[in-house]
Amino acid sequence: MRRTPLLSAFGLSLAALAAAQKPTPAPTPAPTPAAAAATAPRPSPDALARAAERYSDGAGHSSPFVQTYTPSGFAKARKESGTVLIQAPERVRFDYTAPEKKVFTYDAGEGRFFSPADKQLTVRRLSEEEKARLPVVFLRKAQDLEAQYEITADAGESAAETRLLLTPRVARPELAWLRLAIAPDGSVRALSYQDSAGNRTEFRFEEWRSGKALPAADFRITGPPGTRIVEN
Repeated sequence: MRRTPLLSAFGLSLAALAAAQKPTPAPTPAPTPAAAAATAPRPSPDALARAAERYSDGAGHSSPFVQTYTPSGFAKARKESGTVLIQAPERVRFDYTAPEKKVFTYDAGEGRFFSPADKQLTVRRLSEEEKARLPVVFLRKAQDLEAQYEITADAGESAAETRLLLTPRVARPELAWLRLAIAPDGSVRALSYQDSAGNRTEFRFEEWRSGKALPAADFRITGPPGTRIVEN
């Protein structure tokens, strides 16, 4: 039976993928986020406030997404796609459709990952670093984020979107930085992050739509009868 660890969908457990691929020399790296932040102007918190206001209205906010995961030291990336839905206070659901179907949900500190191919549901409490990499960051108040991160304007910011770099004020082994691209209406167009090992994940959101809020059960999936449940 193929075992899929919780959050492998988020580029957190792809060691097997990296081992199976032949490394391709990566291009000369661009200046690190820390170096860029040293000279970047401090942005206005307005963009973060707009995002929090948009996604915290009690509705269900959904968008098609494309996820790209690039292991440290590799030029080749793995891409997946599907639909994401976020909902206040802190609920997320990822329905992956390609290259394989799987579901990840988060609610009240607990992550659940269901793999139909394995007929397995993995359940566990998430660390603060893991929670920070989920779209629930869109729901956080600007002052709360500023207390945890040094926030600077990222390269490439334009009138079409505000790009922010969030660097933890206290070093975190599982999170080196976060990046957000926020449109003038508060919708988040991209979320990317990198861990201390250099593994990088990016989510691109194609078109956000708001609709009726989903029941709590939709964020606490159980799997069909016969599903093997693993708690860790």
